[in-house]
Amino acid sequence: MDGILWTFLGTLLTFSVTTLGASGVFFVKGDAGGKIQSGFLGFAGGVMIAASVWSLLLPGIEFAEENGQISWLVITGGFLLGVILLLAADHLIGRRQLRIKKNTAMLVAAITAHNIPEGMAIGLAFALAAQNPGEPALLSGAIALTVGIAIQNFPEGTAIALPLSQDGCSKRKAFFIGSMSAVVEPVFGVAAAALGNAVRIGMPWFLSFAAGAMIYVVVQELIPEASAGEEEKSGTLGFVVGFLVMMILDVALG
Repeated sequence: MDGILWTFLGTLLTFSVTTLGASGVFFVKGDAGGKIQSGFLGFAGGVMIAASVWSLLLPGIEFAEENGQISWLVITGGFLLGVILLLAADHLIGRRQLRIKKNTAMLVAAITAHNIPEGMAIGLAFALAAQNPGEPALLSGAIALTVGIAIQNFPEGTAIALPLSQDGCSKRKAFFIGSMSAVVEPVFGVAAAALGNAVRIGMPWFLSFAAGAMIYVVVQELIPEASAGEEEKSGTLGFVVGFLVMMILDVALG
């Protein structure tokens, strides 16, 4: 069994499902009003908070404990690094004139960052299965992990493409950016499969880093925008729906 080949095929699946999720932008009217825009942003925020807990922080703690690291210290350090980087990015983006809103740009950056450790987790799972061909349960586990991440990626693709479209991007451009947010998964997944244990040691840092970045964006950008004006209930309900969808997917498929 070639762990790198399996990783490439697995992350190609996760990338494809993200693309499928982003295609939802073609089925939404381009003139959607403020309530729908607030709902989109709230939905994205809910997806990101749930993913931060169940897809990033909890697995990060497990990786740290398996590595014999002080889990709370490693997770705290990685989380703070994610926040600091997004603070810097927030400052830089705020000084530039963008065609899309700053909160949408930050959303794209955070979900893309979150896809990196997901791809790496798939790579490590298949690398471990390749190193132990006599244990079929490892291969089954790697496949189950890949399928779980793939299904979770569907709402993430939607959560990027719809706000981009509402910010004035063409549907094709919004779809392309939403799809490309997951292209990092094959790249980093294959690299992790090739490097193996060297990457595994750093996984808690990567996972908690992505969580810190995502939570910063939700609190700083998405929730205030989704709750602005008279549309706050749409944003709140969107957040609840996004959180529940992602939580159910993470727990049911985890």
